[in-house]
Amino acid sequence: MPKMITPVLIIDGERFLPKSGYKVSIEQSMGTHSSFSVVFQTNATEGYGGTLMNNSINYSGKKISIGVNDGELEYVGIITSVALQKGIGASGAIVVSGQGASILLSRSVQCFSYEEGSSFSQVVSDTFNGHSTDLLKMEIGSGTNIRLPYTVQYNESDFSFLQRMCARYGVWMYDNGRTFCVGRTGDKQFSGVYGQDIQTFGLSTTLQSQNSGFTSKDWVNDSDLESVSSSYSAQSGHMYAGHVKRESEGLFAKKENYSWNHNQNEYSGQQGLDHVAKVDTLSKAANMIIANGSSEIVGLRVGDNLTIEGVSFSDKTRRDAFGSYMVTKVAHRFDHSGNYENHFEGVPEGTEHPHYSAVFATPSAEEQRGVVLDNNDPDGLGRIKVQFGWQRRMGTSTPWIKMNTPYGGNGKGFYFIPELDEEVLVGFESNNPEKPYVLSAGFNSSAKSGMADADNNLKTIRTRSGHTIELNDTDGEEKINIYDHEGSIITFDTQAKSLYITATENIEFQAKNIKMIAEENIEIQAQGDINTASEGDTSIISESTLALQSALDTTINSDSNIAIEATSDTTISSTNTIIEGQVSVELNGAQTKVTGSALTEVSGAIVKIN
Repeated sequence: MPKMITPVLIIDGERFLPKSGYKVSIEQSMGTHSSFSVVFQTNATEGYGGTLMNNSINYSGKKISIGVNDGELEYVGIITSVALQKGIGASGAIVVSGQGASILLSRSVQCFSYEEGSSFSQVVSDTFNGHSTDLLKMEIGSGTNIRLPYTVQYNESDFSFLQRMCARYGVWMYDNGRTFCVGRTGDKQFSGVYGQDIQTFGLSTTLQSQNSGFTSKDWVNDSDLESVSSSYSAQSGHMYAGHVKRESEGLFAKKENYSWNHNQNEYSGQQGLDHVAKVDTLSKAANMIIANGSSEIVGLRVGDNLTIEGVSFSDKTRRDAFGSYMVTKVAHRFDHSGNYENHFEGVPEGTEHPHYSAVFATPSAEEQRGVVLDNNDPDGLGRIKVQFGWQRRMGTSTPWIKMNTPYGGNGKGFYFIPELDEEVLVGFESNNPEKPYVLSAGFNSSAKSGMADADNNLKTIRTRSGHTIELNDTDGEEKINIYDHEGSIITFDTQAKSLYITATENIEFQAKNIKMIAEENIEIQAQGDINTASEGDTSIISESTLALQSALDTTINSDSNIAIEATSDTTISSTNTIIEGQVSVELNGAQTKVTGSALTEVSGAIVKIN
């Protein structure tokens, strides 16, 4: 016989159907919304003359409180649906239904990001901000002390975001009727006896793989990562846990090998991979043993612990232990007359990570544009920080992310970093917005290139100071120009088959050896002086004529000797020619001839002619 209770329904602060018949159903399940429904005859609210639900429709959006036995069971929800059900020849029924206050989270789609090192509990608190605290009560429990990598909520409702985060990191999430709980909170302890306040009881075991490994790569620190399931074991203490685990390991002997490509920098290296392997292993273990049954324990809620015993068939004075379970699902059924029962499911008490965990649950996003917020990578890896438009209002950005470059390596590579506040196109590994990388930069109406060419003849690289490499493919004018903003330029003129170097100030060549070769002529000109200096020998050799000419004086000086030698004639000619030696002057030849067209004078203190 069902247990008798005293139910009370209150809608928008007023007692509902105190003298009418109704049936109530409340569904609570881990990892999702709770729900309820109240079914009653149409005439209870519409009167006997009413044809539709003109009065009941006003309950939409209202708060409903469902209580049993002066608070033994308490449930608060929001009416989101009012439905009329009519049958032939009957007045019909009205169904008022809805969900727990967590439904508010499902109607709030957001784009948000959290920096590396944010705590799981802080993310939960921030997600609840802005929602009505009169309706939505929140409590953060154990298992949320997790430091997160860069985390993104992208075009997800607040509820979907929390649901995914809890599944990914193995955190319990549930609505206990009064409070929406993230993490295990101070839940109640119940005990029941099969055959007394527990009418039915079932226990099922399912073998699950417990032999797996995860490998990954830390691409920032260039290290290989690995974590294996054998490092983790469920600590539920259930009587069958050890047996089911051994049988699972024996049956599923081949190791599962997962590649984990969602690791991110500091908080998702080895520590992050270990957490992934742990959650995956223990969540599978949570599915190994499932209890179910029906009871008259009115106050039972999801998250509560239920210890079950059974009366021994051989000794009625003895009770057998059926185990202790955390309730993961409960459905309450009762009517206005007080007839009550519930149906429940549970996993062994002490189960650390929920059965619905999904370590590969990641967000999804399309490629998008942003602006460069920082380009001074402290590790010198050529990374930048980017801010997307949806991050601007919260003042956040990506972490340091890599540039997509065609060539890179130790001490080498293609090193081009965009400037601050410039536009870049960002892609995401596996479409995961928590794994961004820069695909390219781009121009817009506020940042034009200044190099546009209608015929697409110019291909140009230009830095912010004006340093430019310009490839000009104009027909008949093909050339390569390398220049700066001061006017110095190197031009490779394809049509003229020439190279031109122009500097606004100096050109300086430095090398161990410098060699200049021309098939035809070499010409050196200066509007000022030309100086040639050598710490060693200086040789000027010409296979043809060598000419030295100046508009003014020509001076040849030597700290030692000067030798002028010709295999043929040597002619020294000037208006006046003076050959002077401070000690002596010698003119030698097989024949020596001194001739003056007017006068020849040989003089000295002593003149000796052979």
